[in-house]
Amino acid sequence: MRYEFVVLFCLTCLSLQKVAGQMYVKTIQANDTVPAKAPIPVKYEGAVQECYEYKDAAGLHLLLATATGGGKNFLCTVYTQVNGNYVQDWQIKDYSGLEVGMADDYTKIVDIDKDGIYESIIVYQYPTENNKYGGTTWKLLLHYKNKKYAIRAHQKDSDYDDSGTTMDESFNTLPKSVKKYVVQYWNKLATDQNAMELLDTKN
Repeated sequence: MRYEFVVLFCLTCLSLQKVAGQMYVKTIQANDTVPAKAPIPVKYEGAVQECYEYKDAAGLHLLLATATGGGKNFLCTVYTQVNGNYVQDWQIKDYSGLEVGMADDYTKIVDIDKDGIYESIIVYQYPTENNKYGGTTWKLLLHYKNKKYAIRAHQKDSDYDDSGTTMDESFNTLPKSVKKYVVQYWNKLATDQNAMELLDTKN
């Protein structure tokens, strides 16, 4: 009986360790119109756009997107916990003389290639500058294995203007499955936003 108890206890411990090591993504703040569900454990400037905690084979991470100066400066920073403290891992910066905003519900933290490390997809938009017809600039940024890949698009706001989508040439260096996933995700965004002219048909 004692032997059976010890075996059962060991199996329970191993099970708990496996659960503790599982990957997860937890939403701390979904957008800039709702309060955070938990304290954000790093110092930041401006208004929080979105914040997520996630864990993968590389450790515990925090993704934080903020906008400063009335939304003019956009920062998306990922931190990794080291010895109990969050240390900046990578950061994306952008600027517009007009307001920059996250595209709500389109941030994606997902292990596309199933290697135990999460990829990050960030989508944001702002009114197009230096264009007499106006319109909207969209950006999708993929962070994959310490590199950034971007899709950029101009959505027209006038019959006299042209829409267009461009993809970094570096996308062609990605594994086919990763590129396919991101292109399909971009096309879903275009469809959801009734911006069919932004659909990527070349890749």
